[in-house]
Amino acid sequence: MKTKAHILQLINPRLNIKWLVSNSTGKGVKVAIIDSGVDASHPALRGKVKRACVVHDHNGKIRCQSLSGKKSSDSFGHGSGVAGIILDLAPDAEITSVKVLGENNTGSGEALIAGLRWALDKKFKLINMSLATINEKFVPALFELCEQAYVQDTILVVSKRNFGPLGYPAMFSSVISVDCEDYEDKYKVTRYLKNRIQYGARGQDLELVYLNGEYHRSSGTSFATPHVTAIAALLLSIFPDIRSCQVKAALDKFSQDYNNKKTKDRR
Repeated sequence: MKTKAHILQLINPRLNIKWLVSNSTGKGVKVAIIDSGVDASHPALRGKVKRACVVHDHNGKIRCQSLSGKKSSDSFGHGSGVAGIILDLAPDAEITSVKVLGENNTGSGEALIAGLRWALDKKFKLINMSLATINEKFVPALFELCEQAYVQDTILVVSKRNFGPLGYPAMFSSVISVDCEDYEDKYKVTRYLKNRIQYGARGQDLELVYLNGEYHRSSGTSFATPHVTAIAALLLSIFPDIRSCQVKAALDKFSQDYNNKKTKDRR
């Protein structure tokens, strides 16, 4: 059982990413991945997917179907890539797939909202959302759910869009928002100053878990985001009572500031 002394270690100047990686594997942390699904049969993921939810949207009629982790599947490969990154950095974390995207890696805003609501109702402490919407119609509902997450101490790590508008929920201050950087170090995090998007992480030209036991290479904010989620999982494994604001404080401590024209262009 963790004590207040463990929580206070978060502000200890000796806490750094090297210490964290040496002392935590993500054990005991349940991570919900809201995405295209997770291929539980892939060798890199086998035995790690403990639960699944498939959100069906038939002409606006939403149904959430709960499945065992062994029956978790992926329609596109995107969510499996996300899961592979999280487990690479936090190998003992437990994955729950919340499938809201289909074969073309697309889905409705209604399905996205239903998937997030399901994960919040199940009281997941950590949620990865490597997706975003620019449809203003869904902003009020997403905002309300992200505020609910903050109040109930759920940590939401979300990606900005790769091009164009930043997207939602990345623009909300209640979440931990992530952009993509070309880093070799998979634990490196950059903090952006005076920017709606708060952090940058490794996301360029990565070898990713894919479908049917295969791997492929890809880049993007979607794959930078699970690097930050995994670091949050490492923290939660040791400090299970920390809140989103405390995770941000730890990320600030681990990160380097990035304040030049490139950052300003992201506003």
